[in-house]
Amino acid sequence: MKAEPPLWGLDAAMPTIAALDLGSNTFRLMLAETASDGRAAGDAQWENRRIFQHIPRLSERLTSGGPFAPEALKRAWAALDGFDGHIRAAGAGTVLAGATMAARLAANGPEFISAVSKRYGWDAAILTGAEEAQLTAVGALTGLEPLPEHSLIFDIGGRSTEFISARQREIAAARSLGLGVVALTEDHLRAPASPGEMEAVAAEVRRILAGADFSDVSPEAVLVGTAGTVTTVAALLLGLREYRPELVNNARLAASDMAELLAVLARETVGERVRKHGLHPLRADAIVAGLVEILEIMKSFGRSDLLVSDNGLLEGLWLRASGTL
Repeated sequence: MKAEPPLWGLDAAMPTIAALDLGSNTFRLMLAETASDGRAAGDAQWENRRIFQHIPRLSERLTSGGPFAPEALKRAWAALDGFDGHIRAAGAGTVLAGATMAARLAANGPEFISAVSKRYGWDAAILTGAEEAQLTAVGALTGLEPLPEHSLIFDIGGRSTEFISARQREIAAARSLGLGVVALTEDHLRAPASPGEMEAVAAEVRRILAGADFSDVSPEAVLVGTAGTVTTVAALLLGLREYRPELVNNARLAASDMAELLAVLARETVGERVRKHGLHPLRADAIVAGLVEILEIMKSFGRSDLLVSDNGLLEGLWLRASGTL
């Protein structure tokens, strides 16, 4: 399910701004121009948005304080070279890249980000967990219609999961937990996945959630999921062979439907998940851990469904690059 950029015409009078989300599993690029119609603060303030994506799995076999795997770095540089071509073709004058948990964990994370800045001339930085959570919330909330009065937003990544509680657009609290689908998969799962393996993932998720303080979360909060794991699950449940953000955004996903999907995917090999469902190989192996984590999050907060936002960290980074934040 590849996301193809929309074919809109560009206005040469409006400077292009680029934002890059350098995640632990997925890298994404957003190119857009600032909206010229005086939209209210908090509304999507961009036009001609184009999204590009690669899955280099930068955090493959990464341990805390250890280096990036050479093959992971090779994939990452290939992805960034491709993005650089799109950025140059668009004539982007402002480019902001934010790296997440993998770069925070790796001994050579700062060296990698410094090399990105030097090689491409971008403004690149490693985000703190708090920054990542805040930017994720700001981005996610731009895509919700209507905006919930209270929300708990979560972003499942390769090595961490961010949780943000908000009242409308005001963020009450944000935290980053050491839960990620790549780490959970590498530590506990094979494909096909056994019931015992999936229970080991569920137990790890429950343990980490139990140790976090969620006292700021309103009992009425709408559970909002964003980022690749949740949007991939949404696309699968919607039967999309080609990713369509306008259908994924604001979709409601029921826990019962996700449990049925999990039962199907757990029985399959990675090759079968790719062939039958159109998943990327580096998404297909981790999707079972992702579904287990989603369902455990929903159980923890007593929710039977969740709301999907196609927007998230990438959009938050773009808003920061544009000077909106």
